[in-house]
Amino acid sequence: MKKEYAIVDIETTGHFSPDGGITEIAIVVTDGERIMSTYETLINPQAKIPPFVENLTGITNEMVKTAPLFEEVAMEIYAMLVGRVFVAHNVNFDYKFVKYELEKCNIPIGQERLCTVRLSRKILPGLKSYSLGKLTRELGIKHTDKHRAMSDTMATAELFHLLIQKGEKDILDTLKKVKKQPNLPAHLPERVFNKLPNESGVYYFLNDKREVIYVGKAKNIKKRVASHFTGKATPQKMCFYREIHHVDTVLTGTEMIASLLEDAEIKRLWPIYNRSQKSRVNKFGVFVYENQKGIKQLGITKIGTRVKPLKTFPSLSGARNWLLKQIETYELKPRLCGMPEFELNQVKEKQHIKNIEKFLANYDKDSDSYILIGQGREEEELSYVLIEKGTYRGYGFTSKKQN
Repeated sequence: MKKEYAIVDIETTGHFSPDGGITEIAIVVTDGERIMSTYETLINPQAKIPPFVENLTGITNEMVKTAPLFEEVAMEIYAMLVGRVFVAHNVNFDYKFVKYELEKCNIPIGQERLCTVRLSRKILPGLKSYSLGKLTRELGIKHTDKHRAMSDTMATAELFHLLIQKGEKDILDTLKKVKKQPNLPAHLPERVFNKLPNESGVYYFLNDKREVIYVGKAKNIKKRVASHFTGKATPQKMCFYREIHHVDTVLTGTEMIASLLEDAEIKRLWPIYNRSQKSRVNKFGVFVYENQKGIKQLGITKIGTRVKPLKTFPSLSGARNWLLKQIETYELKPRLCGMPEFELNQVKEKQHIKNIEKFLANYDKDSDSYILIGQGREEEELSYVLIEKGTYRGYGFTSKKQN
């Protein structure tokens, strides 16, 4: 099925801000070759248009005084956009405004988008300027009423048709890349997201007052943050998205430390969007059970209500690290502890049967004190976690040279 494109241009009270608004919007729907339908309307932004913006666009406060509010035409605008690729000249500006206004009306928008500025640079290299006015003049595209939405949209549509003729493959390749990008909240700058690390750690979502509203942990921070902004946008999610203005991070080196720090930070900060996790307890346990041969084994699984675990942990990685220590200390058979990947045939089954009884006899969780050592945040660094008498006490980092 051939793609359809919604080419959009808006006029506004100024730069994007919660106090600003759209004063005019125009949408041209095209299949890439011909215009199929158009839409335009003035909008009352419920905010004063600055004099310099009035002079630039010709749209005055008097003109928008009786114009509809955005919420009154939101469904008409959404109907023009849904299922189509959002196209604009400097698309991030137009898309951010339209997305913000639709989300205020509890209308989710998360679609493919293309920027004719970027496409022009790629398909028509070497031009002196890629502003819409200079591009249309150089390419002979009619553009008479600049800085009015429909005139700019029609000019962008003609430019887009030309770009498709000259570089359809480039446009399709760009769309494939865009599909992989998360649909970021309106107030979260793309530059902040782009700087997020692809490493283990804890991330904090902050509101406009720099207050922490959510704490999370991840093996890959950037990938995990992106996952928040995919999938169906529910009304609850929309409220959450509107409050996100920034992301802070703390690198931890290992997923286990990230999990421990996340738990501690949730208890310390009590973020409003971590309600389901505020009372969270250890989720994983090491269990003892007998297999069909009657041999006692150890295994890790999520904690239920029927069987009491030997020991509990807040993360799977923490449970695995602890169990590996016991396998090494008591010479247990890894395959019979749920870790066949560490099986080197060094411990025979008979040895395991004898040694696991020794382990169970000696095990006392109240006097269980040890330090878990793992990779650090950098190559020349190690991480450590202190467990004292079965209780997590803290974590830290040290240089490999000091060990």
